[in-house]
Amino acid sequence: MNNSSGNNIEHRKKDSARLIWDTKPKRAPNPKDIDFQTAEIVIPNPHRDQVRLPTFMENIDKTIIDKSKMNRLIWGDNLLAMQALLASGYEKKINLIYIDPPFWTDEDYYFDISISGEKATKSPSLLERLAFKDIWEGGIDSYLDMLFSRIQLMKRLLADNGSIYVHLDWHVVHYVKIMLDEIFGQANFVNEIVWQRKRSQAWATDRFGITNDTILLYSKTGERVFNPTYSKKDDATEKYIRERFVFDDGDGRNYMKSPLINPLPRPNLRYEFRGILPPPTGWLYSKERMEEMYKRNELVMPKEKTSRIYRKIYLDKYEGQLIQNIWADIPIINPMAKERIDFPTQKPEALLSRIIGTSSNEGDVVADFCCGSGTTLVTAEKMKRKWIGCDFSKVAIQVTRNRLVQTDAKPFLLENIGNYQRHMAYLSGVRLYEMQRIILKLYGATPREDLPDLGTRELSDGTIELIFVSYPDRPVTAKKVEEIANLADKLDGKGYKRLVILGWDYEYNYEELLKDRKKATQNKWKTEIDNKTIPPEVYEYLKTVRTEDDIEPLRGKIHFHEKPYLKLALPEIEKVGKGKAKVTVGIERYVMFDYPIEDEKQRQEIMEIAQKNYFLLVDYWAVDWDHDNVTFKSVWQTFRGFGKEIKAIPKTTTREVETGKRLTIAVRLVDVFGNDTSASQTIDLRGI
Repeated sequence: MNNSSGNNIEHRKKDSARLIWDTKPKRAPNPKDIDFQTAEIVIPNPHRDQVRLPTFMENIDKTIIDKSKMNRLIWGDNLLAMQALLASGYEKKINLIYIDPPFWTDEDYYFDISISGEKATKSPSLLERLAFKDIWEGGIDSYLDMLFSRIQLMKRLLADNGSIYVHLDWHVVHYVKIMLDEIFGQANFVNEIVWQRKRSQAWATDRFGITNDTILLYSKTGERVFNPTYSKKDDATEKYIRERFVFDDGDGRNYMKSPLINPLPRPNLRYEFRGILPPPTGWLYSKERMEEMYKRNELVMPKEKTSRIYRKIYLDKYEGQLIQNIWADIPIINPMAKERIDFPTQKPEALLSRIIGTSSNEGDVVADFCCGSGTTLVTAEKMKRKWIGCDFSKVAIQVTRNRLVQTDAKPFLLENIGNYQRHMAYLSGVRLYEMQRIILKLYGATPREDLPDLGTRELSDGTIELIFVSYPDRPVTAKKVEEIANLADKLDGKGYKRLVILGWDYEYNYEELLKDRKKATQNKWKTEIDNKTIPPEVYEYLKTVRTEDDIEPLRGKIHFHEKPYLKLALPEIEKVGKGKAKVTVGIERYVMFDYPIEDEKQRQEIMEIAQKNYFLLVDYWAVDWDHDNVTFKSVWQTFRGFGKEIKAIPKTTTREVETGKRLTIAVRLVDVFGNDTSASQTIDLRGI
């Protein structure tokens, strides 16, 4: 019996501890053949550098706009983004991953905006709530479900010498540590880093104040990149400097004395140096090196030959103490700091600089799949690393793009996930053919039996409007709307006076194309058209829809925003020489119909300001001077700035172009709420 018991112990599995929860995914997600769609090639050339635009443009060649070699900023669910990256050849290609996922707290992360001195709080979409509000309906299980699958993909993306830093706080770090042990293996756990981000927590009167976050560092294998770093800024090092660097030869350079005694017996280093006898174990360096230091005045020579020689370590050459796992020398961003942009989860560049410098080298690929305000990407750019960033908050993508432009980054891609609606519908468990009926019902309409993409809704005044829902992943075109409008004029024998378009996306320059089509038909259709967008957060609600009865409680919870309207000013053309002309383009009008601000007083104040000066709503606009009707190449940008650096931006811009051809000039505008709108105009320079 004892032998049997002993055998059981002998064959018992080692390190078998696992974190178990009811909804834990049973298999890792696989790569998916998902395309990336390029929304914009950003060639940073901000408004302040407008004068160098023509020269800069001459240097744009095929190497610069080779998409396969460019950094990537991706809008969309990072699960899909990573699956697409794996399918497109990025397995084992990323050298360093840093993620700062939501912390599973009850803290609100709303984004504050300032318009003409008035502060307003932008209410986040549901997707933004998942990113910044940290609310998880299934409690800790939902959080672990979200993180587990994504970290499995990150491991596959990491190069064999790669590392991952997972930034957490006290709410969830103990769960995630066990999860990371399972995914990466306990042997690849490198460090628990404690970042003391502030000195005190004044409100904590019934417990110890919480002043730190925890960053877990894991490597893919034992062959990780690790560059030791030093610091002079923590309290202990500052005290060390005050106490040790007290000597001065009169030249203003403080130094400390460092003994030159070898810790181990070294007979070959026991020599007399300039009349001074060696210590019993020998000197620390060879005689030749001692002579070099002597000639550079780096030695403190004693008067007695039995005394000790010391090396001078000058303060201006002292790197500091080797960084350990307690980081107390990087505070949170000061409210007055230049880098502060008032983004709720912004991390200091010094923090990311240390992480990137320690675990990557120049030319390596750094990724952040919860990039938020873009600090990782901006820092990687400054440190000459390649980078990939992803976020499903449009505000986060916009802030990141602005920061990269301000940093004069190398050209980069702004991408969407191709077939995004299709894949999100798949993830939500809804069959595509059911999608249009569900959207109609969520809008409050009754689907038609004869035409699956149409429905009707009765308004409070008795008006019945016709509702059209576009198919997922197909942008609404002016041609399609013309067809629906013609149908609406005569449908059911009496027609409909009002047509509402619910679109996932709209084609480029949609408003102008629709206006041209209506003009070309001499206003034959009389139906009033109202264009609205289907919000991406609808997918989170679709996950809860299993039967028709599940839809009713959701009505009114989803807001279908009216599509903003952008009108370009008529271009001004001035001949400036043989074969040259100056072309001025600009914004004539921008109208927002919906303001995503929960506080009614704030909303009214912002609306009144916008009515007086609509341009205060514009956060960013960019120009493609020769649009190919395929990819928007942003070669000039202007934006408001961040935090205390907000400034007025111009309504027009001018560029010298070659004549003798037709040019399509495209403009992309993003407002302070993250709405993205575009328009274009064609100019004929052949007769100039």
